[in-house]
Amino acid sequence: MLTFRPIQKRDISLLRPYYGGDSCLCTKALGVEYMWSDHSGSEIATYAGGIIVKYRFAGVEMFAVPRGEAREEGMRLIEEYVRESGEELIFNSVDDEDFRFLASRYPAIELKSHRDYDDYLYLAEDLRSFKGKKYHGQRNHVNRFMHDHPNYVFSPFGKEELPRIFAFLEEHKALSPRSEGELTEYACCERLLDAFEELDLLAAKIEVEGKIVAFSVGEVLGETLIIHIEKALPAYSGVYPTMCTLFAQAFSKGLTYINREDDSGDLGLRMSKTQYHPIRLVPKRRAYCRVARKFLFPTVFTPRLVVSEITKEDMPAYAALATDEERNRFWGYDYKEDLGEDAPDAAHFERVLAEDEARGICYARKISDLSGKFIGEAVLYNFRLDGSAELGLRIAASEAGKGFGREAYAAVADAALPLFGRLHARCFKENEPSRKMILAAGFLPVREDETFFYFRKEGRK
Repeated sequence: MLTFRPIQKRDISLLRPYYGGDSCLCTKALGVEYMWSDHSGSEIATYAGGIIVKYRFAGVEMFAVPRGEAREEGMRLIEEYVRESGEELIFNSVDDEDFRFLASRYPAIELKSHRDYDDYLYLAEDLRSFKGKKYHGQRNHVNRFMHDHPNYVFSPFGKEELPRIFAFLEEHKALSPRSEGELTEYACCERLLDAFEELDLLAAKIEVEGKIVAFSVGEVLGETLIIHIEKALPAYSGVYPTMCTLFAQAFSKGLTYINREDDSGDLGLRMSKTQYHPIRLVPKRRAYCRVARKFLFPTVFTPRLVVSEITKEDMPAYAALATDEERNRFWGYDYKEDLGEDAPDAAHFERVLAEDEARGICYARKISDLSGKFIGEAVLYNFRLDGSAELGLRIAASEAGKGFGREAYAAVADAALPLFGRLHARCFKENEPSRKMILAAGFLPVREDETFFYFRKEGRK
């Protein structure tokens, strides 16, 4: 069983051989890993031939894809750990190479990302030169700063300058009231600077008449210069674009890209970083990895309903339910994501259901009244390594408000629990009827995030 411990400064030399490569994602850089490790609850575990990093966000554990030569052994250890915990198998900051590796192992992967945490990626030459019409504004700001402060000094700095840099950070922090998120970022900046000697950082400052008015810190990752910190005193007009281009000129020669990291949802930062014309946004994707599970599910009867296999004759009604966008705004999945060239008709959904069940990743069953009329579906999916599954349900708009959902959900949960030992459920926070339906079926709340309430029901296999 893996044993994790918090990342300490003394671990940097241990971690260094496992970082690097060609990824342009900032979280693949050792400096970022260490800088944010307190905030993200990062912990490490070592094993023969590699390391595993575990994170905790909003009470949810997730992992980096194992680093080192023995990745397969690392995956086995992660799977063993998750099987014991009964939680979802989630990998954080998944780049394209990570995704290819995970896709070769798991039959179903759900990728999620949030615009607030997408990295801004630029061509290094663009920021070195600010050439062209699109950078007219930046050039004007730089010229203004250099005109107002002709004796400015740009210079790299080392550990001997850190006391002045820390004092500058305190001055910058005190300029205006700071949000909790901003204060967290300052703490992370201080954590990074405190490990200046241990990390391979690039750093430079701008001084005006002996006063530090800006500084920036970064590191090189493959063909990319990652900018970890960029702080300047706003009273010095044009100092931010000046620092940006001078830092690029000093440290990005021979490199292809500059990554200025994300904007954390700050609208001012978003506007500023967009104005520097990124070539693309690089998402920090999370991969929710699902296993396959083959099982036989019995027909379920209630006083008013039957839950049974979906037949070809049911498919027109099923397609109507699946494409009812108003009804499905709280379903959590948009059928158009996988539509491709297909028409959203009965044939498309019949094929998708058959493929999902053949792969063992999703089982849909129809909910009908005693006359056989299709009124909704129950779905067992998101099979976890501990053998548990998630239960979802949706009812056609014409049948809403009759208590069919609550009746079917409780019955299916009771029938499925002996097969899986544990069931999971979730609902959008705005969906109060769904929350009540899940609770009425005996599920207990376990956590929540910005979007969902999460529930669990335990049983015996």
